[in-house]
Amino acid sequence: MNTTNATNHYDVIVIGGGPGGSTLAAYLAQAGVRVLIIEKEAFPRYHIGESLTGMAAGILHEFGLGPTMDELHFPPKSGVKVIGQEAKSEFFVPVLQPTWQVRRDQFDDVLLKNALTMSAHYRRGTVKEILRDGDKVIGVCYLPADSPQAAMQELYAEYVVDASGRANVLARQGIAGEVVYDDQYSRQVAVFTQFKDALRDPGDMGNNTFLFYSELHHWAWFIPLSPDVTSVGVVMPAHRLKAAGSASAALAWGLENINPDLRRRVAGRERVEEIRTITNYSYKVDPFVGNGWLCIGDAHRFIDPIFSFGASLAMLEAKAASRAILTALATGDWTAPFAEYIALCNRGQSAAYDVIRYFWKYPVFFGYQSRGKQRKEFMRLLSSDVHDEQELPALQMMRRTLQKFDQQ
Repeated sequence: MNTTNATNHYDVIVIGGGPGGSTLAAYLAQAGVRVLIIEKEAFPRYHIGESLTGMAAGILHEFGLGPTMDELHFPPKSGVKVIGQEAKSEFFVPVLQPTWQVRRDQFDDVLLKNALTMSAHYRRGTVKEILRDGDKVIGVCYLPADSPQAAMQELYAEYVVDASGRANVLARQGIAGEVVYDDQYSRQVAVFTQFKDALRDPGDMGNNTFLFYSELHHWAWFIPLSPDVTSVGVVMPAHRLKAAGSASAALAWGLENINPDLRRRVAGRERVEEIRTITNYSYKVDPFVGNGWLCIGDAHRFIDPIFSFGASLAMLEAKAASRAILTALATGDWTAPFAEYIALCNRGQSAAYDVIRYFWKYPVFFGYQSRGKQRKEFMRLLSSDVHDEQELPALQMMRRTLQKFDQQ
């Protein structure tokens, strides 16, 4: 089957231009690969998930984007402060490498433009169908965004990557595995907005992420986005949103009841963004790599976002995916490099999942241990340094404890 030409054939097609897709495209284009990003939405666009880990900062520095981040006045983040039930306890975990809080509309635009600067190609449109030759994925059929009446176009590639986030394009097209939801976290919803002049801690500490919790599945975030605007969101069971009757009523309940310190910080402050909701369903997709395709980031795994792993893990997986694809293109071996990618993703996502599970099961011990002998390891874990083949002793401890809990 050979219906390709110079304008509709690429080495790699990436579905989605968010942090994972744009990072992957930038690495590939930088190496001379002919890569195309297909993005459904016009950038800049609103998106939730405004906090980066230290490992994500490392990737930004690799591309020389540190000065750009500072020019946009993204608040520098040095760690995460967790404020416990009834504000009776708190602990702070520094990041290993200074990073940033970001306004995702601007941040995602920076990453997309970086990929284009590296000579990645770009089209706006919606992928409607995955093209196959037997069991091998060979391209996509997409509807261009510039003309709703335009005929769909076929594009071909050696490899197709799903970086569509929670749209899960390859899973929903029956290419990747089914989206399987996690019973422990599958009934949550986030209600969020932005406030002007919410109360922050003095000095540089005021730029950090603040997390407030009251009980399992009830927590809130407080993330500075600019000198005077803060993202505030409340996560709760879906039934509580339904009982409240509206998103605004649910948010009001959360700000009043999740934690008294959160209530103090937003009381009387002006809301400067609409109230939005998003389902917080944790899930995984398996398999997420196959013949001519793979998924990165939320396209194959989404976990409770309390420690802001999402965007950072997507960028780290994108870097690993670029290594696998470059090796395959150079050697013709389309098996071994992707086995390594699968192993890396599973290690990282499983580690992040278990860190979050441990926090929710034992929040008091988590805080105590994060200040003890294993502090450096806790810092590594919360910086999304979770892909090492050798488990950190702190993670081993968490997993042993969780295993005992699960056996009870």
